Amino acid sequence: MFQVNDDTTRALRDILFDRCFDTVHAPVRAAVEELKDSAESGLSPTERGRRSYEQLRQVLARLGSSRRVAEDLPTLFALFEWSAVGAPDLFPVLSGHLNLTVGALLRLGTNTPDQRAALADLENAQHVGVFLLTELGYGSNVAELKTEAVWEPASRTFLLHTPRGEAVKFMPNVAAEGIPKITVVAARLKVAGRDEGVFPFLVRLRDEQGTTPGIQVFPMPDKGFTAMDNAMIRFDRVRVPHGAWLTGRIAAIGEDGVFTSVVGRRGDRFHRTIEQLQAGRTALAAGTVAAARAGLWLTVRYGQQRRTANGRTMLDRDNVAQPLASGTASILAAGALANQVKRQFVDSRSTAPELALLAMLAKPLLSGTALSVLQECRERCGAQGVFRANRLTDYLGITQAVITAEGENQVLRVSAGRALMTRPQASTVLAPPPASDRPETLLYLREQALLRRPWPGSPGLRAMALADTAAVRLAAAALGEQAARRPGRAGDILRIHSELYAWERVAENAAWYAAEGVLPAERAADMHARTAELRQAAASVLPQVTESFGFRPGIPGSLFSEDYVHAWLTEAGWSPFDDTRVAGNATQEA
Repeated sequence: MFQVNDDTTRALRDILFDRCFDTVHAPVRAAVEELKDSAESGLSPTERGRRSYEQLRQVLARLGSSRRVAEDLPTLFALFEWSAVGAPDLFPVLSGHLNLTVGALLRLGTNTPDQRAALADLENAQHVGVFLLTELGYGSNVAELKTEAVWEPASRTFLLHTPRGEAVKFMPNVAAEGIPKITVVAARLKVAGRDEGVFPFLVRLRDEQGTTPGIQVFPMPDKGFTAMDNAMIRFDRVRVPHGAWLTGRIAAIGEDGVFTSVVGRRGDRFHRTIEQLQAGRTALAAGTVAAARAGLWLTVRYGQQRRTANGRTMLDRDNVAQPLASGTASILAAGALANQVKRQFVDSRSTAPELALLAMLAKPLLSGTALSVLQECRERCGAQGVFRANRLTDYLGITQAVITAEGENQVLRVSAGRALMTRPQASTVLAPPPASDRPETLLYLREQALLRRPWPGSPGLRAMALADTAAVRLAAAALGEQAARRPGRAGDILRIHSELYAWERVAENAAWYAAEGVLPAERAADMHARTAELRQAAASVLPQVTESFGFRPGIPGSLFSEDYVHAWLTEAGWSPFDDTRVAGNATQEA
């Protein structure tokens, strides 16, 4: 029932994993699979959080040091994706450790003794890295952050201080006692009473013996999503050595106590020193897409087993198969966009503004798509979908967390839309002829219209609509490009999903297209018929497409990935049985 190992499936896998499944993804999958993570019942969120740090140490022992993984972006991205699928509690600690602490030291460090010692302690994750940016009263709004690092000329050190309640650092994962944490703290540099902008500072928050003097940590209550040791943190004039200032070589304080910087604007200084955040955004969002792929794989397998009225399987029902086919098209497009953005990060020719815009466009689309698809999977799996042992609730949890983490999605959409409006080429009308029948043309037309015409009184909504349309167009184009690379059956399957994805995105804004006069009634009818045809075609290949996602029973590690009846009986310690005595006795008594 589940074996679909033919040339087409292998060709699909080759395309979906950007031709590096065997060289990059398979070794990372094996490393995560070795963790033998299970969603066992009875573990408290605190215990699960502690286990995630042991998992971090184990997976790095297999893949290499923290530094090696942080510098190897393809491996780093793959680790996020396979951890999201096979070790969901590990997934959320990766970014703070690898991207935002080790990555900050590698990119912004000046090789001081303090920085070298921190890197050494982080190498095998005996010390865990955490980034402290968000504040209770200001979120991640850098312009309003109030945590201070005041320069003290006599000792040539900084005094790290929380001046008011709103400035406490809010919910980094540093509450667990006995787990050493090295943090990168975003704080406002004050030199001779002058505000010089927000910079990152290296702070050893706790070791095996306890918390550094002057630092107060308040463990926060349990969350409904990820199991992490979240906390609020308050600093009381904590002395930070000069060598712990991560300047990115754009600023200095001379022996005379005078601050200088090659970057004039305070806001630009922080953006220059926080660029590694963009790779983390992309990695987290790509992880949610991987989780959604796993959700589809599990749901399709379950749908092939679960019997409904008249003995038909769930997957034989069009009301089940076709929504899953639409979800698969969306996830294939999201994955194609994720691959494109990841390639840009690996390409040394990419500029920081380009990468920032791509990450801001991609994260909301990828994680939002994953959430929608995973919710469909959870509902179709019914009661089976609510148990952590079947993974779907964990996948929903990490996706919800990513939507908020490292830039809340709505804020990113507004920022990306505004960035698009300020591009020099934004006002240039390059739209294809409106008469074109391709859905990509209609997506492009909407994007150009949003660039040219403001929405009176709704600048934020216009910015979000523009960002959403641009991201969808990029995803549709990326999937179309993947389809074009491969002739034969695999290419045909991808073309079906690419066109389905684009038409369904057009349909979501059908009223707008009708109002603009580019989608009259007869064309809308044709679109509806074509979309139905494509959805049916996509549903017919669901098992083949989902088998190309590279999963196997050990990862995700769900009770219903093979024979769900046998799995539940085994879980109960009951041997499989087919006892007809009760039915026979009932017949005799009658």
